[in-house]
Amino acid sequence: MTREKRSRGFTLIELLVVISIIALLAAILFPVFGKARENARKTTCMNNLKQIGTALWMYAQDEGNGSVFPLVYNSAVAAGQGRYWEDLLAPYVGAKGKYSNSARPYYANTAFDCPSQTDYTAGFPSDYVCFQVLFFCPGTITINDTTQIEKLAETGIIADAEFYNNANPGSAKIGTKGENNTKAVLRNWHNDGLNILYCDGHVKYQSVRIGDDLRNIFDATRH
Repeated sequence: MTREKRSRGFTLIELLVVISIIALLAAILFPVFGKARENARKTTCMNNLKQIGTALWMYAQDEGNGSVFPLVYNSAVAAGQGRYWEDLLAPYVGAKGKYSNSARPYYANTAFDCPSQTDYTAGFPSDYVCFQVLFFCPGTITINDTTQIEKLAETGIIADAEFYNNANPGSAKIGTKGENNTKAVLRNWHNDGLNILYCDGHVKYQSVRIGDDLRNIFDATRH
């Protein structure tokens, strides 16, 4: 007589082992995928800042006597019409006419929109802060005139931030998400780091921690 073969299913122990292996792999791979996704966003953000850096110098050539970057903030002008530095640079980055105070940021889906900033508790033109790098320079006005900045390649001017559209170098600390703090306007959105645009137009990524003070980078008088 021939024996009839019978199929055997998984035992409970075997099933639990498989589930445990899948859970372990997920725990290992999910953070890796998350970092990879954030690295892609970081690259997009860097490209945004490179466009803004080019726009700064184009503006300087057209409107700033060849060397002066736009005013950081001008309260005498209506919002969306030149009040903020973003308004003045908008034509140079393809964002002209895209201002909407119901969007987040006001210049959404443009070079002023960082893909890693997605949860807004306040509205501002962009996801970046522009520093008055000559703020502490005695005997000069605080406008960013590049002829008064000795080391353009070592002086940061725009970076990842939250809440505040303009600032002086004394507020260049890394704050926490959702923290309405005028003394800590920078944010480390990108895998515990942020992107910084320097006055010469190059962009650099820097690893930071909450509470780090980057004043030296944004203060032209400290170089």
